[in-house]
Amino acid sequence: MTIQQLEYVIALNTYRHFVTAAKKCFVTQPTITIQVNKLEGEIGFSIFNKSKSPFEPTDLGVMFIKKAEIILREVSDLKNMVSNELDNMDGVFKIGVIPTISPYLIPLISGSFSEKHPNTVLKIDEMQTANIITALQKKELDIGILVTPLNEPFIREIKLYNEPFVFYGQKKDFIDRKTISAKEIENLDNVWLLKSGHCFRNQVLNICNNTDNNKNIKFQSGSIEALKKMVDNYGGFTLVPEMAVNKNDSGCNIPFTEPKPIREVSIVIHHSFSKDALVDALRLEILEKTPQEFVKNKRFVKISWR
Repeated sequence: MTIQQLEYVIALNTYRHFVTAAKKCFVTQPTITIQVNKLEGEIGFSIFNKSKSPFEPTDLGVMFIKKAEIILREVSDLKNMVSNELDNMDGVFKIGVIPTISPYLIPLISGSFSEKHPNTVLKIDEMQTANIITALQKKELDIGILVTPLNEPFIREIKLYNEPFVFYGQKKDFIDRKTISAKEIENLDNVWLLKSGHCFRNQVLNICNNTDNNKNIKFQSGSIEALKKMVDNYGGFTLVPEMAVNKNDSGCNIPFTEPKPIREVSIVIHHSFSKDALVDALRLEILEKTPQEFVKNKRFVKISWR
């Protein structure tokens, strides 16, 4: 027994004519005849007395049709509820964003998103990747914005953009450099890194061929801006995401030669999260505010963070 068969039965009861009912259901007359006969064979009695013209329901058919109408109304209500759930953005939603994305992305989108969606409240916390993944799994978090791929079976990833890495060094050492290659930095000393637990740290180490810093000062920080200050004051170098580049930086921001190393930034949600309208609105807002070349960049090397 299928919903489609029940719809055919209701159509036949309404129009009392196979050809007309078939047209209203957008199927051929043989299709509706075969399906209703199949249904009658399954339930063990005739729904319609076809010996009369126009045909009419049997006594058991009348009861069956009343139940079918109730079921179809419930199915329609369920479809409407699901549709409203997917489209409704009203409410409070928790979002986790990794610290190397949050200070550069969230200020760009928060004001305009709030204006467009005044009934949507976003509670945004900076969280490390591992904590976001755990919170999503426990459904303590609605959305994460972080570096992918995660390769977690319970998570759905919606890609946003590819963000290039940029080399950051002192002007006295790199003022004349227009570009730099990933191969060149493997031979440089004194790379300043984020502390353990940040996926950006792992990506930098992968680009630098796993070269850790060899300085007397072992500085542990969760801030890219702090790393730039260490370069400004003590030399060495670090890598920054392109959105962290500031025209007022004291050092040199040098782009990489192609193919550029990039990180893939995505919205991630639990597979059970049903607010597709919210995800899409957030995605469109981010794409509108981030540099278009991030999305259009086709020559790159995706850097793994694990």
